[in-house]
Amino acid sequence: MTSERASTAMCSTIQRGQRNLRSKRTAAGEPRLLAALAPHHLSPHYSRIKMQHQRLQKELQAVATVSLATSGPRLRASRSLPAIGLRNTAKQRPTVFDTLVTRMENTCLDVQPPEASPPASPLKLGLSEELVRKDGALVGGSLNALVEHLLPNESYYPESSFVFAFILCCRLFMKPYELLAKVLRGLQLRKNDPEYPDLAPKYLQLLNEWVDKFAYDFRDERMMVSFKDLTQASATLSLEMRKTVGLLQANLLKKLNNLEKYERTLSQLNIAAMERLIDPRTEVNILRICDNPAVVAQQLTYIELERLNSIGPEEFIQTFVKNTEEKEPLYRDMKKTSNLEAYVEWFNRLSYLTATEICVSDKKRDRTKVLDFIVDVAFECRKLHNFNSCMAIIAGLFMSSVNRLKKARTRAIDEKLQELEHLADPVGNYAIYREELKGATSIAEQSVKSSCVVPFFGLLVKDIYFTQEGNRTRHENGNINMEKCMLLANLVSQVLLWKETVLPFPRVQEVLNYLMTIPALTDDELQLASYELEHPCKR
Repeated sequence: MTSERASTAMCSTIQRGQRNLRSKRTAAGEPRLLAALAPHHLSPHYSRIKMQHQRLQKELQAVATVSLATSGPRLRASRSLPAIGLRNTAKQRPTVFDTLVTRMENTCLDVQPPEASPPASPLKLGLSEELVRKDGALVGGSLNALVEHLLPNESYYPESSFVFAFILCCRLFMKPYELLAKVLRGLQLRKNDPEYPDLAPKYLQLLNEWVDKFAYDFRDERMMVSFKDLTQASATLSLEMRKTVGLLQANLLKKLNNLEKYERTLSQLNIAAMERLIDPRTEVNILRICDNPAVVAQQLTYIELERLNSIGPEEFIQTFVKNTEEKEPLYRDMKKTSNLEAYVEWFNRLSYLTATEICVSDKKRDRTKVLDFIVDVAFECRKLHNFNSCMAIIAGLFMSSVNRLKKARTRAIDEKLQELEHLADPVGNYAIYREELKGATSIAEQSVKSSCVVPFFGLLVKDIYFTQEGNRTRHENGNINMEKCMLLANLVSQVLLWKETVLPFPRVQEVLNYLMTIPALTDDELQLASYELEHPCKR
């Protein structure tokens, strides 16, 4: 009975609560109930919508203010030409709000509209106080001032050294496509000026310098957008300008095609090397292919120049740039240093191939003959100023697996090895090598078309690294350190000196294929082969 009474009482309580709720709903109405529930159930959506409304209202106010304050010409978006040498990608279509924000940023933050009568100085916008000079040389400045210094006008064109250094190092503090977009806007803002027909060719010349030195930047579709807009704006001026634009586009297409061809060749060489590795008929013996050390050194120089010239100068700087495009997977591969890494791998391969040639020779007499031949190849590389191959061979000769094989050495070989070791002496930051490199460069500059200098790549990368890490990119006041940019540009320019070199000796394809595809032993395999040739207990 007690449980039945309790159940009856609970049901009565529930029924009274339901009647009270219906009476409140009738008295206050449905809207009041929704308002009472909103703080508990609808507050996140309501707050988000309210914040969006407030943000859009501020943006519209800012755009209206800027539009009233700005009297410059309205920019028109030119129609894009087909991409050159690139696969077409889908373009994002901005919303109305994205367009408003972008237009506001372009007007407020980037190059300002020019004055009615711009002065002859390159600093047209009153930014001279933001550039810092020392003994007449530009050593720093704010980002906006340096970008303005890059833009030509009717009576000014930036120095080639500044153009190269600034475009090279801009990726340390901004992305290349952002800089090119600023250059494009600088030209568009002058579109209604009477000097525009004389100004556009200078902007086209600036773009030509960019393409000539940093063509790999244009693998980014974002770069191609500004490239097409700028060339299209120039091509409409005259027939001569149209021809110049055509030559510029053909030059860019050629450079990008050469890059793709080179990368395909590297891939094919890797496949060929793997096939020779598993082929039981493969025999490691350089003397069976060529017994002339001068010819082998010449073919090594061909390989070095081809790989060195395929490295984009921007790759040296992009090595130090942090990848900030994780949210943009389409452009995650723009920070590529694959050609630089392939060149480093080539140096390591040549070192291990040197050690392999010696350690696979079973007979002492054959081992001595191969060792003497390889030492002579190193000297021939030195004569040709091919210091990278020379240093790679030296590194292989002084590996522990080769250096311990004392029985294969003769007195003549020991004397030659001492001379090579002297060249690679790291004392004084490789002072001996640097002095010889300086003399070789001086000699080669007198006959640029038939001579070259291949620097020791490992030391060059080391110099660039310590210059990057040992100097600030920005000063404490936020200005860009142009002294650092010029130092990096001087180091990187060593790679560009010999791009046009035509070597006077012929290519021997059989030797080239052998050097690039023959398998090389690993560290453990070299040590095992070395101990089998000269057991430690029998020495």
